[in-house]
Amino acid sequence: MGLRNRSSFLEKKCFFVTTSCYKHLKLIESDSCKLIIANSLNFVALKYKISILGYVIMPNHFHVLFHFNNENKLSDSMRDLKKFCAFEVRKYLESTQSLLLNLIRIENDKQVFKIWEDRFDDVWIGSKELLEIKLEYIHQNPLQSHWNLSEYPENYKYSSAAFYLGNLENAINITDYRDIFD
Repeated sequence: MGLRNRSSFLEKKCFFVTTSCYKHLKLIESDSCKLIIANSLNFVALKYKISILGYVIMPNHFHVLFHFNNENKLSDSMRDLKKFCAFEVRKYLESTQSLLLNLIRIENDKQVFKIWEDRFDDVWIGSKELLEIKLEYIHQNPLQSHWNLSEYPENYKYSSAAFYLGNLENAINITDYRDIFD
């Protein structure tokens, strides 16, 4: 569950964050959309001085472990990330003439299309043990029977699982959590 009173967590540094597509539609199922998410995560990590400790990008949501190296700017970073990704994913869906466009069209003065649910969920990570539990969850996500996206965590291309088995080539710049959590 997301932190309702984020202001009391401003001194905290590490968070497990989840955000989902509007109505849990598979809006980011294509490799092109997953790369939009990956590139955007790399951008906000650089902009807000965030170390990404783990991630998985699924067809309708993503999970990421953020560690703020300086000031905690969780709300700002997620706002920027979701805004940029929404614009780029919508452009991609329009360019492919996706039928999903009809499902994400909304009646609103501020928006025509909706890519993301309004909120994101975050859990403060206060220990190495909790971080390892969340990282395992992230890496097992593509293997769940209702997804069945991979037989082994390290074979799923849009996850940090292979990084932790020694494959340093990844779509997202990962920082090994053991460098931060002794």
